Amino acid sequence: MTIENLTPREQQVADAAARGLTNRQIAAEFGISTETVKRHLSSIYGKLAMPGRVMLAIHVARTAVANASAVANNS
Repeated sequence: MTIENLTPREQQVADAAARGLTNRQIAAEFGISTETVKRHLSSIYGKLAMPGRVMLAIHVARTAVANASAVANNS
């Protein structure tokens, strides 16, 4: 599964986690509880078969680079 297969909120949480935000900071940014952030992250890790935050950040970064490259090649 890829980032695009996550729900819009899961994509936002994944991007925020990849930016290095803590669960508390993510919760404040989106107006949700830290428990909700934890549930989203758990769902994201399961859907993407990621063991944790570091691998998620790497995956998000690689996806962004691949998407930017595809857009540049189509221009």
